[in-house]
Order: sequence, then C-alpha cells, then structure tokens
Amino acid sequence: MTEPYLSPPMELQPDWIDQNGHLNMAYYGVLFDMGVDEAARMFGLGWDYTSKGTHTTYSAEFRIRYVRELHLGSTVRASFRLLDVGPKAYHFCQELIHSEGWVAATGEGISLHIDQSGPKVAPYPAEVKAKLDEVLAQHAALPVPDWVGAPMRIRK
Repeated sequence: MTEPYLSPPMELQPDWIDQNGHLNMAYYGVLFDMGVDEAARMFGLGWDYTSKGTHTTYSAEFRIRYVRELHLGSTVRASFRLLDVGPKAYHFCQELIHSEGWVAATGEGISLHIDQSGPKVAPYPAEVKAKLDEVLAQHAALPVPDWVGAPMRIRK
C-alpha cells in the first residue's frame, strides 16, 4: 500500500441532494465514513472485528473541507492515508475524488480504539497495531497534503 487506499466507486443518492441541487453537507461525512470502513477492514478493524462486541473504533475528531460541489449522478471514491499511529489511535486524511479525477472534499481525522466494556480508549491488539504500523511505514514516503493540520480561518 505505497499509495493511499481508494474505496470502490460510490454513487450519490437522490435523497442526499439538498434544496440547492448539490450534495448536502452531512453526506460528505457519510462518504468519508464509508471510505474509512473499507480501509479499516485491511487493518483488522472492520465489521468482523467490531461485531464481536468487545472492541470498536470511535471518531475523536473529523474535519471536512468542501472544495467543489457534487451533484446527483456523480460517482466518487474516498482515499485513505495514514499520517500517524499511536498505541490507541491513528491520525488519517482522506479525499473524495470525483470519477473525472478532481477532488470534491478533503477530510482529516483521529480514530480511537475503544474497549466497549467501559467504554474507554484501549491499546490495539498486537496484530492490528502491526498492520497499522506497516501501512504507516509505506505511507510515510508520500508527501503530506498541504491542507493537513491547516488552521481554519476566513479568507480576506
């Protein structure tokens, strides 16, 4: 995985379109989340893992930048790239990429590993941590997008 992961194509649904004729802001989050679900499976954190009921993942933080409007009929893919991994969390970034190749939105987040008996943040199992570290090492060679960690501000 020396390139960011790309989800399968996802088509916008009619009920996701708002009164302005473009994708409602809430559904950008849905698309990003679906992209994380696909990537999480590769680390051993997919539905098979969380359905056991003992551990899961929570989003601690997620920021979306809306770059270009999406309209009904559009198909996008969500990228996923690891930026950092700790014993109980990982930092990642994503892009929603239109089928024509342009970026519609960017996302940056922190995912926590959760012991559901608390719930409380807990260390990853060794095999999951090893997979995360392996992908992080591969992604470390990629340039970090200039929007990662950028402060929010008004353009003047």
